[in-house]
Amino acid sequence: MTFKEKQLKRSMILLVRRSKRVGAFAGLHPRVVTSLSDLRSSMAQASKDSMWVSYASELTDALVKDAASVPSKLGTGLFIHSLDIKSIPALSSLFRRIAFTVDGGFIREEELAEVLKSENRDNLFIGGFVNKTTRTITFWRGNLDSLTVAFSAFEKSGDETTPNFDDFSVIDSGQTVKLGSYEAAVDAILYECDPDFRREVSKKRLQEERTFGAALRRLRKQRGLRREDFAPDIVAKTVARIEQGQVKRIQKATLAALAKHLAVEPEEIASW
Repeated sequence: MTFKEKQLKRSMILLVRRSKRVGAFAGLHPRVVTSLSDLRSSMAQASKDSMWVSYASELTDALVKDAASVPSKLGTGLFIHSLDIKSIPALSSLFRRIAFTVDGGFIREEELAEVLKSENRDNLFIGGFVNKTTRTITFWRGNLDSLTVAFSAFEKSGDETTPNFDDFSVIDSGQTVKLGSYEAAVDAILYECDPDFRREVSKKRLQEERTFGAALRRLRKQRGLRREDFAPDIVAKTVARIEQGQVKRIQKATLAALAKHLAVEPEEIASW
């Protein structure tokens, strides 16, 4: 197997009819498929590690027609165009995981490429669709996993704005859900509705609480001190930077001054 063939097995395969879409995905170095011959060649060489992104419904239809002849999974499939619901079982047999919509609902190609390149793509949304019958929204994450959330999760905002489920979109490169004038942060939705995400955030917060800065903040509050109370030895801005973990190496003189105001020995601060 050549290096190029090995690279293909790990790459994006982009199904398009309009060449202007290709530029948005240049950073992902896609194999561009514009014809049936390109499609069949890609199907022969792709593997479970390939990601297929289709903007061309006719090429997706050709994939479905050839589903029975493909001996193994092709990777993951993302279908940006409107999709016939009847084709979903066939596509599910072709791919390990698929993301789709029946009436649009994905972010623009530039933002999509940005999310797919992101190390944080699992925690970003690339689109989804609203189901008024079940009163739910199904979101697609950057790794093509789905998350279904009930309408009731979108409570009226502080300024009395209510969600309009007839006007759904994902904006800010996958970081915000927009329902008319109503907006919800994706990380807030994940924290509320995804137990794994919530556990990971809680674990990270616990780790942060074990830092010197967190200990300093706890001790300062226990002593009833404001950051300004460390002046003139240390300015409030410096105390804030230490508490936020932005100061990697604390000078001995600074540490001594902190300890003096807190009425402890310098080495005791980290134990709080």
